[in-house]
Amino acid sequence: MNIYFVRHGRTSGNEANQFQLPTIALSEKGIEEAEFIAERFKNIKIDVILASSMKRASQTAEIIAKKTGHEVIQNELFEEIKRPSIVRGKSKDDPEVKIIMRSVKDNFTNPDWHHSDEENYFLFKERALRALQYISQRSESDLLVVTHGELLRMMIACITFGDNLTPDSYKSVKDTFVPFNTGITKVQYDPSLGYRDSGWYIHTWNDHA
Repeated sequence: MNIYFVRHGRTSGNEANQFQLPTIALSEKGIEEAEFIAERFKNIKIDVILASSMKRASQTAEIIAKKTGHEVIQNELFEEIKRPSIVRGKSKDDPEVKIIMRSVKDNFTNPDWHHSDEENYFLFKERALRALQYISQRSESDLLVVTHGELLRMMIACITFGDNLTPDSYKSVKDTFVPFNTGITKVQYDPSLGYRDSGWYIHTWNDHA
């Protein structure tokens, strides 16, 4: 199975340095990026398009699907990491937001602490693992998954470290792997190869040529 992960196109929230609302749409630049990546996927074999149900990802997927003629299946497993509702739609430079997010960051790996309705490390990792399991159980051979930067990095961390993934190793992936909007990350799932027990292999990261 070949899986092509694509981060959604740019939004006004990206451009304004915000914690984004689920309903935010692509900006004019983001639409251009989505149309460009759609042209690339006219020449890449895929059987189905899976997408986060957040607007910016589902819109990117629909633009690609219009070019390729594929079905888009939305799934909440592929949504971006959940931040506290109170900060969504607000600038990351807002003083109140900075205080809240400092507390969230400081307690990210504390399973017993929550500011409100956000995901901590453990909840986020568990969802990423469920997303990978969902993909591995599908019957198609070539899948496109339109998702988000933070979740993509957590899935890559889960693939790379497996059962040995720790908060520190995840942070290393998060701080090192930079996902550009509409970059393509190609991953293979093939337990028959036998090189790794997990069956997951990373072929390319963030190809935005």
